[in-house]
Amino acid sequence: FHLAWSGAAIATMGCGTSQQTTVPGALPQVSVQATFVGASGNDAKHVAVILPGGYTKLMQPNEKYHYHILAQDTYSMGQPLKFNVDSFVESAIQYCKKHKIQGVFGFDCFPSLIASIISTSLGLQGPSFRSVFHCISKYYMRKELSPEVPMTKLEPLSSPAPPKSFPVVVKEIDCQFYIGTWIIYSVEQWEQTMKHLQQRNQAELDARKKFYFKWFQKLHPNDMPESRWEDYVLYHVEPFFEGREQQIEIVLEQDNHLLVADTGDIIKENGIITMFVTPGSFDIPTTWAHNITKKLHAMGYKNQAIDLEFISTQDGPQVVEINSRYSYMGFASWYSDHSEKGALLSKPDLRNLENRTCSCLGQPCPRFPSDENIISKLAVAVYTNKGGPVEDIVDLEFLKKYLAEGHAECWTPKPAFKAGNVGPEEFTYGGGKWAKLGFMMLTAKRVEWAETNAKLKAMFEKLFKHPGSYLLAQDDEIGHEVDKHALDY
Repeated sequence: FHLAWSGAAIATMGCGTSQQTTVPGALPQVSVQATFVGASGNDAKHVAVILPGGYTKLMQPNEKYHYHILAQDTYSMGQPLKFNVDSFVESAIQYCKKHKIQGVFGFDCFPSLIASIISTSLGLQGPSFRSVFHCISKYYMRKELSPEVPMTKLEPLSSPAPPKSFPVVVKEIDCQFYIGTWIIYSVEQWEQTMKHLQQRNQAELDARKKFYFKWFQKLHPNDMPESRWEDYVLYHVEPFFEGREQQIEIVLEQDNHLLVADTGDIIKENGIITMFVTPGSFDIPTTWAHNITKKLHAMGYKNQAIDLEFISTQDGPQVVEINSRYSYMGFASWYSDHSEKGALLSKPDLRNLENRTCSCLGQPCPRFPSDENIISKLAVAVYTNKGGPVEDIVDLEFLKKYLAEGHAECWTPKPAFKAGNVGPEEFTYGGGKWAKLGFMMLTAKRVEWAETNAKLKAMFEKLFKHPGSYLLAQDDEIGHEVDKHALDY
């Protein structure tokens, strides 16, 4: 079932219809497009899922929960600033009021930000808008949680001068999965990145700044990051930290009780991320992690997971970023023996769906990936150094057969692969040497990482038509068993 829900347009502080529609390049008004993954029971909880995209296909009916899928075709994770989020939020709030929604969540960062506004506005159990904002904005996150790290505000449309030394990292608000993150090694690469960012138009940037100003004034008037909408920071420059990047999935429950869902390593080759893998090969830095979670909890972060990413430096852990979601370790989780292809080919549970649902309702999470430590999720990045038609680079028939036989969970293509051509603009990794084609999602046992490496090597050799045209992803550690109570006070 599908319907479009149009909430009343509200003209507040320059964010409403009356001003935006008169500005050149203004964002079109949008409304909620609602579908359902329904439950037949009368006592089922009504839960709204914000902008779930492809995750919807993996959501199976559950008698305990009636899911309202609130989508909008104009939203793209790759271009979040082009989305009229304010009109969508107003529409979603009206929808949730009318349908007596009891909990709201999003699978990804920006949808979880939207969910936090709805939840805070309606007094539901999810985290506060303020706390989630300090996750999705890496600039304001650092101001509150790692103020010792130097940052520079950035206005790309003003043609800013390059920094005096490299490498540096440029970050854009409202992004994830390294969309909106650029590691820059030279003046030439800086100028190319600025040219790319200058394709944004001023109306889009102003609309997003007004959006954040509006909702802080409505929901957290005493804790506004800026006193004027013009001063909100959408881009910034920060240092590039050397070292092994690692992550912890932490569920913050309502009473500040902490549970570790999983850990992971982000493996790199010459500074390029080649693999996300669980569980991590480290002991959790408990004191440092407690300090981060206490600050977030004080802002109102509760009943939701965070993905806490950090680098282990000589001076101790240094936060890279905090994401208001579980980490990205494959679309799904199997809670069974993975040695049989039949288990891979059967429809799996959507990773942490029940946990997300219970959390947004203020209920305890029933199960975690850390309860099954043998299970390793791998998101293997696939790069090429060749340009031109994808069919001349990749053996598409092999890819199709590999997935059909259940050797991997799924293939998640990037825009170049979808378009069927790798153009010069796609070579943005390793100083312009590599283009990303997508991610291959697999399930393995990290205690058998040598066996996993052999499988990956064979996959890459058959996937690519030309030797030396790919960046081979290889694991290098044995994962540590995850104690979900490691952060208990």
